[in-house]
Amino acid sequence: VGSEMCIRDRRATVESRARRLGGILARHGASVKLATVTTGPRTGAVAVLRQYDNFRAAAAAFHAANSDPEHVELWSEVESNPAADILVARDIRRVVHGKGQWDTHPVSFFRQYGVNRGNLEGALKILPEVTELLSKADVNVVGLVPVTGENLSTLTVSYQFRSLEHWAEVLDTVGTSDEFQAIVAKASQFGTLGPAWG
Repeated sequence: VGSEMCIRDRRATVESRARRLGGILARHGASVKLATVTTGPRTGAVAVLRQYDNFRAAAAAFHAANSDPEHVELWSEVESNPAADILVARDIRRVVHGKGQWDTHPVSFFRQYGVNRGNLEGALKILPEVTELLSKADVNVVGLVPVTGENLSTLTVSYQFRSLEHWAEVLDTVGTSDEFQAIVAKASQFGTLGPAWG
């Protein structure tokens, strides 16, 4: 995941660079999604998200992109004329539950939980329950654990929706239901709720 926070009056530059970066990464094998964070602690950030089938594919794509003259030129521009502060640079997460569906569910809402490794197995056992409940509302659920980053004792759950309207509808219905709140209460024995953003 790579996110950039826009400096005032430079958003067009940041978005243009994000599109260029996304094109370069896609050319070298990444599945790429460009996004704007609209809620939570990173509101206003422009994100360049990418996913790969496995770590070997990611490493090969990373090497190829870094050797691409267009990639080198882009980062030279970023360094000589910055338009944003990089908040998260290449944090790597491993998918431990589900599979991303960016094509059909482009709106994501993330919840991060503080979970030590001793409690991770118990926390992961809850994700199928969450998936079963939310699949009735056509929400895709993906569980991610960090491989790199500042805090490795976390579990991030990505809830993927068809649209912002779909997200709001699910919050008003399933999100406030007794069944969902019971799952949330059960999850609290394995970790603590941290930041959330979407």
